[in-house]
Amino acid sequence: MPHLFFSALYFAGLLFAEALRLPRRLSRFRNRQDWQPASRSDRYSERVVLGGVIMGIWVLPLVYVLTPWLENYNYQLPVWLSWSAAAIFLVGLMIRWGAQRTLDRSWSFTLETSQEQQLVTHGIFSFTRHPIYLSLIFWAAAQPGLLQNYFAGLSGLAAVLLIWLVRVPREEQLMIEAFGDRYLDYMARTGRFFPK
Repeated sequence: MPHLFFSALYFAGLLFAEALRLPRRLSRFRNRQDWQPASRSDRYSERVVLGGVIMGIWVLPLVYVLTPWLENYNYQLPVWLSWSAAAIFLVGLMIRWGAQRTLDRSWSFTLETSQEQQLVTHGIFSFTRHPIYLSLIFWAAAQPGLLQNYFAGLSGLAAVLLIWLVRVPREEQLMIEAFGDRYLDYMARTGRFFPK
């Protein structure tokens, strides 16, 4: 059953992505006072975005794999298309790995800045301002080929659209406020998601 293999690959990638973030999350939890929270409106939009991501990348895929509730919405793709989706998914995971390694202590799960935060413009960040979000674009493109169900497969796209439309503009505004002209210059020479 190839669909089981591709579903397992999806969840292995999901666990890998979460494992990349775990050390930073633990460090941030311990050093919470060093980070300045976002405004109240940003916190509300963050909850909406994070809720969409949890639903689209975790909950619906788990419901698809672990229950029969969504089986009426399954579809069948040729195996070569699922393998292509797997390749796209792995490229996205490699981009995420490189971006999180480069960000190191400057990575934040939410819209926050710290007093010691650095503007990271080297490595993959010399080509794109948001490589982690770029990795999610690859993720959303691959998810329908790995999870062949209309709800579970397309829910990643909805999550990425929320990030694209809600979080990224707010994050860029936060970075302009934190780094001023340095960030504006950086914006002028790099693409938001894809290299210029």
